[in-house]
Amino acid sequence: MSKPTQIKEPQQALANYLQELLLDDELETLEQNVTETIETAPIVAAIEPDISETINTLPEKKGQALLFEVAGMQLALSLDELDGIENWPEEGLSQIPGYASYVVGTLSRPKQHTEVIDLTTLITNQSSNSEDNRYILLVNNKQLGLAVSAIRHVVKLEDENVRWRREPGQRPWLAGMLMSPLSSIISLTELLKLLR
Repeated sequence: MSKPTQIKEPQQALANYLQELLLDDELETLEQNVTETIETAPIVAAIEPDISETINTLPEKKGQALLFEVAGMQLALSLDELDGIENWPEEGLSQIPGYASYVVGTLSRPKQHTEVIDLTTLITNQSSNSEDNRYILLVNNKQLGLAVSAIRHVVKLEDENVRWRREPGQRPWLAGMLMSPLSSIISLTELLKLLR
């Protein structure tokens, strides 16, 4: 049996460990660790009504992502894939019987109906408490909404801070990991395939 290699830098050890997980596709443990080790940034108590305009007018959306939280998991979505953000309606969502278990309801506005998805149910097959949802991320030309409990902030996806997934695996929706703050990066293209 070979002698284990000693790594003196904790950051390097963490990076090596996460890289191995991404390559081996053993992300369940990582997701549990993410939930336990996230440094909780202050939750945005109130989102301005024009946050969508703010995001859409950022000078450079490419290479940036919005950090948000769903059922204790911190996730990231590229700003390129985000069409807007809505506050959770006070009157709730329209309920349509017969929809899949991951559909929370429909957000109805003049000339626009958006099917709202519970990400927790979709990506973990566990139901979540929809009462925790505060915002809806609009994607896919505003045809689809992602129910989220908190919005953090926008971050740059810099190469030294991101571990992109090289091979598709058990969780195709997972594009990679943002190392700081520790977050799972969603591949919207792959996430939409789960809805078919």
